[in-house]
Amino acid sequence: MLHVRVVYRGEFIVNRDPGIVFRFLSDPRIFARVFPGFQDVKIMGGEEFIVKLKVTIGPFRGDATLRGRFIELVENKLVKVAGRWEGAGSTMDYMLTFALAKVNSETRVDWVFEGYIEGLAALLGDKVLNSIARSLIDEITEGIIGEVSKL
Repeated sequence: MLHVRVVYRGEFIVNRDPGIVFRFLSDPRIFARVFPGFQDVKIMGGEEFIVKLKVTIGPFRGDATLRGRFIELVENKLVKVAGRWEGAGSTMDYMLTFALAKVNSETRVDWVFEGYIEGLAALLGDKVLNSIARSLIDEITEGIIGEVSKL
């Protein structure tokens, strides 16, 4: 089966203290709501959670399940999540890291997303997959900035 490795990274600034940003990013009950197609989130105990989504990946549509587990939390500095996404005929194992740094009265968030995609989404090719990913990243980033700014 075809596997595609993806790595995306970037940064954004939030006009809030790192403590507020950390609490937002480490609470899936509020953070998951910025995912496009969000439907529901369940906390499974410990550091694990499940997010239900409606997704569109190019021509593929359907329900998706994102399972996540916090693998490293450093108060006001770092949030690292690993898990598996399944939906629209595809799967993806992923790791998402947010590193927080106070810059004056704001917080700079450096992030890295690493994943291994299998299934129909892997067949789309790098150009199409990167275009879809960029759109999703922009939407999620804007959602984080907007929601954290309200806190």
